[in-house]
Amino acid sequence: MNSTYKKRIPILNASLLLFFITLLHPVFGFQTQSDKKPNILFCIADDQSFKHTSYQGTAELYTPNIDRVAKNGVVFNNAYTNVSSCAPSRAAILTGRNIWELEEGGLLFGGLPKKYTTFSTLLSQNGYSTGHSGKGYMPANKKEPYQTLPLAPEFNDIKMDAPKNMSNKDYAENFNVFLSQKEENKPFFFWFGSHEAHRAYDAGSGARAGKDISKIEVPGFLPDNDLVRNDIADYYKEIEWFDSHLGRMIKALEDAGELENTIIIVTADNGMPFPRAKATCYDYGTHMPLAIYWGNQIKGGATVDDFISFTDFAPTLLDAVGIDIPKDITGNSFLDILLANKSGQVDPTRDRVFTALERHAYCRPGGMPYPIRTIRKGDWLYMINFESDRWPAGNPDYKSVHQGYYGDFDAGPSREYLIANKDEESVKFYSDLSFKKRPEVELYNVKEDPYQLQNLASDVTYATLCSELKADLFAYLKKTNDPRMRGESPWDNYPYYFEGLETEYLKPIEERQ
Repeated sequence: MNSTYKKRIPILNASLLLFFITLLHPVFGFQTQSDKKPNILFCIADDQSFKHTSYQGTAELYTPNIDRVAKNGVVFNNAYTNVSSCAPSRAAILTGRNIWELEEGGLLFGGLPKKYTTFSTLLSQNGYSTGHSGKGYMPANKKEPYQTLPLAPEFNDIKMDAPKNMSNKDYAENFNVFLSQKEENKPFFFWFGSHEAHRAYDAGSGARAGKDISKIEVPGFLPDNDLVRNDIADYYKEIEWFDSHLGRMIKALEDAGELENTIIIVTADNGMPFPRAKATCYDYGTHMPLAIYWGNQIKGGATVDDFISFTDFAPTLLDAVGIDIPKDITGNSFLDILLANKSGQVDPTRDRVFTALERHAYCRPGGMPYPIRTIRKGDWLYMINFESDRWPAGNPDYKSVHQGYYGDFDAGPSREYLIANKDEESVKFYSDLSFKKRPEVELYNVKEDPYQLQNLASDVTYATLCSELKADLFAYLKKTNDPRMRGESPWDNYPYYFEGLETEYLKPIEERQ
């Protein structure tokens, strides 16, 4: 046997071996880097408005890990939750459908019917290990006949010493437990649902942490005083707690060699828990932070102006991992925009989103909702309040067991200040914005009026614009089968599954108080 032939034998054998491994790897579980499906880490804060990250330049707020995702991924300037209320917002994310398409799933303390499939369930059915830590789909009824596991198995056993009024769940360490227990060769989906920055806060904690209260920016719909500034500083401190766990999770991905193959989504479910923000359809309630990282798939540093709805998450993630998108999903994949490596307006047709509200808290007699539909198009916010004779924040003389008087707004120092001083000359403007009854139609130029303080709907100058926006809004609502377009309100009759109060809140509507 000559020397040339001797040298070729191992090369030939290695080539044949590689060839057969390539043919057979789907059978035996081998994967090459190119065909490995991406992992997904979905990080969602509780009650955080779009502007409140340090990459947005907000003073006295330090979010280095959110900033890292933003710097090395894509920032979306116009991401909107479908509804500024936590459980229905999460239902819209999971199903890819608008809240008016989800029956009881469109309500806080509702329940998600089994006929609405969630993207996390589809991932689990298609080879993904799935889990979550912290706040999942809640508060909601997760007993029969509703979906009992709409998100993923829970990993919340590991606890830690946490600052006062923050969750003691060690989200990051629970993520490590999940990584250690998942099947080795499976891709994974993990939902990190921080309970922060939901109230209640440890009053004064922001200032004690060294935040300069004089530098806190107060949104124009709240009075600018030390009480409100301190309240916002405490809120910032809770966002930073969320950020710290995100940093530890990124480190865990690096240590596991999985960072480059993981899609990391960082966002929030709805806006800051302050009057005229959370549980409203104004921008500080529905406009969300959104940054997405995906290793070498994304160049990094892009800032996109296309409008993204939270109903778009489900189809986008299914698209990214190669799972067929169910036909009944209403949202639209933005995978092409994510991978375009372009800034600005990438797809000119993505110039609008639609938001809504039905019932948040049980804060009106009989548990009546406050129904709103909006179109946010370009610089404009057009809003219809279908029951403008009702109190938008809850009846002033009706005490919600969940949040007290004006129960659609979370209890806290800023809300209590507005209530206690609502007739004072220096406060009345702000209390009226939050608590007073609203007109049927509202129109705002969000670019010129970022806090939505000047309603232009009654100005004849904008009559044609209002007609056009209403036509666009109603066309979409009809297309997606909104009962409001038929003059129906099934939400009036849905139970309010508030633990311990079933006797009252599950009564037929005519018997409720």
